[in-house]
Amino acid sequence: MKTKTPIVTVSSQSSLKLAPVLVIAALMAFCPTLMRADTIALSFTGTAGAGTGNTTEGYAFTLSNPVLVTQLGVFDFDLVGQVGLSQSIPVTIWTSTGTLEAQGTVPSGTAGTLTDGFRYVSIAPVLLSAGSYTIGAFYASGIDLVRFQASTITTASGVTYSGSRSVAGNAFPAGNSLLEPNGYFGPNFQFTTATSTPDTGTTLGLLSLSVVALLGATRLRFLQLAA
Repeated sequence: MKTKTPIVTVSSQSSLKLAPVLVIAALMAFCPTLMRADTIALSFTGTAGAGTGNTTEGYAFTLSNPVLVTQLGVFDFDLVGQVGLSQSIPVTIWTSTGTLEAQGTVPSGTAGTLTDGFRYVSIAPVLLSAGSYTIGAFYASGIDLVRFQASTITTASGVTYSGSRSVAGNAFPAGNSLLEPNGYFGPNFQFTTATSTPDTGTTLGLLSLSVVALLGATRLRFLQLAA
C-alpha cells in the first residue's frame, strides 16, 4: 500500500522581504571598494604659473599602501577670458623606473569634471602597489599654464610628494629638466583604498541564502513520493 507524504508549501512573505537585504549584503562583502568615495591625492597653495609647450610636467610620489586609481586630472588655470582647457592633455602614471601604469586624456574645454581646480576623467581602476611613482601631463602647447613654487603641498593619507618632474616631449620625466621646485601642478589623480579583500566564505554564504530566499518567494511546492 502506497502512502503520500504531505505537500510542503514554502511561504514567500518573509523570504521576499529578506532576499533584497541578503543580496545587498553579499554585494557589499564582495565589492567593498565600490562603497567608498574617491580621495584626491594632492592639493597646493601659493604658486607661480607658466606655460611651456611640448613638455611633460608633473611630480614624483610614494604610496605607503596599495590604492586603486580611479580618476586622472590636470589643473585648470583660471585665466581671464579662458573657460576650461585649451587643449586635450594626456596624463600618465609611471613607476619610478618608467613603466606605464595608468593613463587617460582630459579633453579640452569643460568636459572634464572640475573639482578643487582640477579637471578629471574617470578611468578603469588601476591597482598601484605601495612604492614610488611619477605622474606627468603632456602639454603640446604652452597655453594652459602649470603651477610650481608652491608654498604648501598637502597630500592624502598614504601619499607622499617626492619632488618636481619635467622633460621635453611626450615622455617619462625621470628628472626635472625645467629646474622649478615644488611643482608641477599639472597633473593629479583620485583613488580609493585597496586594502580590503572580499571574505569569500561569508560572501558565498550570503549569496546562497539570497538564492534560497528568492526561491521561497516563488511559492514552489515540493512533493515527495514514497513507495
